[in-house]
Amino acid sequence: MEAIERQIRSLQTELTRMRRDMQARESETRAAKQQAAEARAEAQAAQRRLDTTPPPARLTEATPADQVRVFFDRGRPTITSGDGRFRASLGGQVQWDVGGALQDSPGFGGSPAARLDSFGQNLRRARLFFGFGYENFQLNLTPDFGGSPDGSPTLYEANFNWSPVKPLTLTLGYYKPYYGLADSMSSNDFLMLERPSIIEIARGLAAGDSRASIGGRWAADRWFLAGYLTGDSYGSNSTQATSGQTGAVARLAGRPYTDADTDLHLGVTGSYAFDIRRQADGQSLRLRDRPEWRIDQTRLIDTGALPADSAYSWGPEFGLRWRNFMLQGEYVQIGVSQSQAGAAPRPDLTFEGGYVEGSWVITGEPRRYSTSSSAFGRPSPAHPFDFAGGGWGAWEAMARYSVVDLNDQVTRGRPQAATGGVYGGRQEVVGMGLSWYPNNFLRFMLNWDIVNVDRLNAAGTTQIGKRFHTLALRTQLAF
Repeated sequence: MEAIERQIRSLQTELTRMRRDMQARESETRAAKQQAAEARAEAQAAQRRLDTTPPPARLTEATPADQVRVFFDRGRPTITSGDGRFRASLGGQVQWDVGGALQDSPGFGGSPAARLDSFGQNLRRARLFFGFGYENFQLNLTPDFGGSPDGSPTLYEANFNWSPVKPLTLTLGYYKPYYGLADSMSSNDFLMLERPSIIEIARGLAAGDSRASIGGRWAADRWFLAGYLTGDSYGSNSTQATSGQTGAVARLAGRPYTDADTDLHLGVTGSYAFDIRRQADGQSLRLRDRPEWRIDQTRLIDTGALPADSAYSWGPEFGLRWRNFMLQGEYVQIGVSQSQAGAAPRPDLTFEGGYVEGSWVITGEPRRYSTSSSAFGRPSPAHPFDFAGGGWGAWEAMARYSVVDLNDQVTRGRPQAATGGVYGGRQEVVGMGLSWYPNNFLRFMLNWDIVNVDRLNAAGTTQIGKRFHTLALRTQLAF
């Protein structure tokens, strides 16, 4: 019995211990549940606070519109925004001429004339092109540190441009309006050193470099139309003793036929000076030019100051490219309405001239046609020159015949004052040349011209013309 009682007491003790353990576990479970509930409540409160608090600012990656691109566009350093709305570019042009005139005597016909420089040099152009654009607006600013002669820095252009729809561009400021085929070519692309004299003279009526202009151009793939109202050239308003000039320039041109091998160009151009610039002693107009080079500044054809109320010019233009051959030419007529004064005869005057020029790219590259100017550009070397033997660049042979006649209403042997005409002279130039393009930016151009100027003095009795040759080399860098 005692053994049974001991077992019973042992079982009772074990039950009591187990009961205490169960009570302890229940207490721990209740505490854990309470802690879990408190944790859930705290988490819910934190979530509510997070939902009602704005997120902190954080760094974000740049969008494409914020990224700036720097690259070379046809050799020009260019910066644009990522979306292309803003752009800025820098270009340059340097043309350095050296050469001289070859002549046996000061003049011909038994009369002396001033000798031309036997050797000289001239920084023909040294321009920096600054371009700034925003969407369809463009600002162009181009100073020029060269010239004819060099040494007097000036402004080539400063103008605002707006292109509301393609291919229309409206322009306001100092600008070079489009006049004829030769004048619409970039000076980097000339076949010879200078424009033909008749073009240089005619564009000076109401067009030319740095001309105050307002107007526009429509430059489509096949047709080109440009028109501008113009004023004075930059730097002409240096004195209050003169009044400004007003004029207009227009050009219609295009390619009625074009294919891979051929570009046929036709056009017509004209200008009108409504009100000739008035000097202190009255309105006057002077037509003159150098013999198609700028190393020597002598002008051998010259009308002198003409008392003019108005003047006009017009002429057709023609161009043809077939593969690596190119031919172009123009005829221009200039009319001057002289102002009347007293009994002195002052008839209307008419001058004229023209040129034809061509090129053969020996290495086979074609001259490119630019629809933005409706004119031919220089060839692009298929194999740029490389000292390692990669290529020899492009080689081009050129030739030109040009003539301009500034004589009108005169009779040999009679003074021009008796008829009211002018002995301005007649000039013919036969030119030949060779160009080497090592790459798209560098050019070396050698020109040889045969010049014949037939001109009488104001009395109509003495020959003051000249016959001579010129030889010149131009080194050109443009981008």
